[in-house]
Amino acid sequence: MLEILLNLMGKVALLVALGYILAKRGFLTERFQKDLTSFMMQVALPANVLTTASNPFSPDLSQNLLLTVGIAVVYYAAAFAFTFFVRRFLPLDEKGRAMFTLMAVFANTAFLGFPLITELLGQEGLLYAVIFNMVWLVFFFTIGISMVSGQRQIRLKSILSMPVSLASLAAVVLYVSPFRFPVFVQDTLSTLGAMVVPISMLLIGCSLVPIRPVEILKDPWSYFVSALRLAVFPLAVLAVLYLIPGVPPLVALVCSIMCCLPSASLSVVFAQEYGCAPEYASRAVVQGMLLMIITIPLFITLAVTVFPL
Repeated sequence: MLEILLNLMGKVALLVALGYILAKRGFLTERFQKDLTSFMMQVALPANVLTTASNPFSPDLSQNLLLTVGIAVVYYAAAFAFTFFVRRFLPLDEKGRAMFTLMAVFANTAFLGFPLITELLGQEGLLYAVIFNMVWLVFFFTIGISMVSGQRQIRLKSILSMPVSLASLAAVVLYVSPFRFPVFVQDTLSTLGAMVVPISMLLIGCSLVPIRPVEILKDPWSYFVSALRLAVFPLAVLAVLYLIPGVPPLVALVCSIMCCLPSASLSVVFAQEYGCAPEYASRAVVQGMLLMIITIPLFITLAVTVFPL
């Protein structure tokens, strides 16, 4: 497992560096990056999710899926409770505190989590990640959006309008049904899904080009978000799952890895939409993406030591 992890992180580092170089030299223009992002989010990522429907139905696997839902619900409830308590002591205005909570609680689970899980833990691991992300969507578009908008609203339409959400629902329905895709369809989905890792890592490299390190690294409250997202929350999840007897190692690894990722980039989109501390959100998200290069390999190494497969 350690060798697989080292190979994976080496590949990720090279792809991120390549994306940075290509964008810096003008080969990957901003327009092309936007189109590439749209392709990944609307085609490649949903295709990757749909490949999980090929997992054969089994009572044990179904029980693990329900366990993953339970872990995700408890995590988000606990993370919200903790950040609501802590933010009272931060020297931020109300909008800054709302954005702090959103960024501390919600990780970049689809864009970063799905590729990592796929490479490291395979299709069954990705199926658990898809289920975990469905809980993410429910919490984000209910409590999360209500908090940053200042309104009590449930954006069910936003959840259902996302291709990843629809693919996730379809994958679950297909998994519990007797229907399976024909081989040529499954192969096509696998081919499209295989594009997720290289495209996402190239885009991360591209996003680093306009960054001014001094501005990003001098914000102490962005560091606080990064500390919670990249260290405190994932270590707490790992410790709790270790203390609970009978948690399958694969489920524990997936849930832990989904909690060790930097803040969701979608936070910046809604910060801009509602005028809720967008500069703070941008700094924290980018800072987390820089720090994850160090923290994610360290955490995954620890996780696979605690929960060996």
